[in-house]
Amino acid sequence: MSEASKQAVAILAIEDDSGDFGLIRAYVNLVELGIRGGNKQLTRAKTLAEGVAAAKNDKPDIVLLDLSLPDSTGLDTVQAMRVALPGVPIVVLTGHDDHALATAALQSGAQDYLVKGQFDHDALGRTVRHALVRHALEVQLKESEKILLDSRNHLKEQVEKMSSQLRELRDEFEDVNTALRVLLNNRDKDKSAAQDALVREMSQEVAPFLLKLKKSVRDRKQARLLDVIESNLQHLVSSYGNTKAGNLLFCQLTPVEIQVASMIKQGLSTKDIATAFSLSPETISVHRKHIRKKLGLSNKADNLRSYLASLPE
Repeated sequence: MSEASKQAVAILAIEDDSGDFGLIRAYVNLVELGIRGGNKQLTRAKTLAEGVAAAKNDKPDIVLLDLSLPDSTGLDTVQAMRVALPGVPIVVLTGHDDHALATAALQSGAQDYLVKGQFDHDALGRTVRHALVRHALEVQLKESEKILLDSRNHLKEQVEKMSSQLRELRDEFEDVNTALRVLLNNRDKDKSAAQDALVREMSQEVAPFLLKLKKSVRDRKQARLLDVIESNLQHLVSSYGNTKAGNLLFCQLTPVEIQVASMIKQGLSTKDIATAFSLSPETISVHRKHIRKKLGLSNKADNLRSYLASLPE
């Protein structure tokens, strides 16, 4: 017999029949279940009450329980023992080869059963050790289930907490979006009011003087330059607050390049632009090259005036 099979086991046999107990004791000695902590390996109790009292004094590893005791019989005996020793495996001893009763005993919490007169010492040793192993596995399974349940509950709490935080964030975002919509609406109203004011001032304070100036000018080039000024002022008013792509492209240009680009857009030639700025045509040509480069037209055949006219206002 291996050392593992000789593990020390404390057995409590609750058996009122002396002959049956004597046979159990002989079998226990034969299978060498061993001695635990120097105490006797086998303790006897003749009644259920004596068994409960003995178990409280020295908790056994396993209980061999007769179902016909002076103070308790049948399944009530198993149930009472389970209440008294919830963490100890029970092997039922029955004098009847009644499979229905044995099955009911297992359902009531017993680990296994033996029919008196139908088992030998090997069967007893095997049944005791198997009951202990099954009980240990059940304990481990319950501990694992508890760990899993705790983990599940913890995960559920975390999910609920995160869901609550997400709801709070969603509510905050909705409040922010509402505030932004109000601000943008007010901004559009302010921009519209400012644009109306600019148009009004343009028509009342600038346009009349510009018209008089145009009527008094006889030089064709100067008149053309005034047309450019008028067109640029109108464009400035109409595009007030506009951030479209065309305006963003113009932000890359220097102030002089913006003026040159405006004149090119109005159809003025390099010579006319040079005259207006009192610069040489060569200088204006350099500005044109810089404008084309910044607008991404270098090494392209696109007409600069056509491209400028195609940009969104």
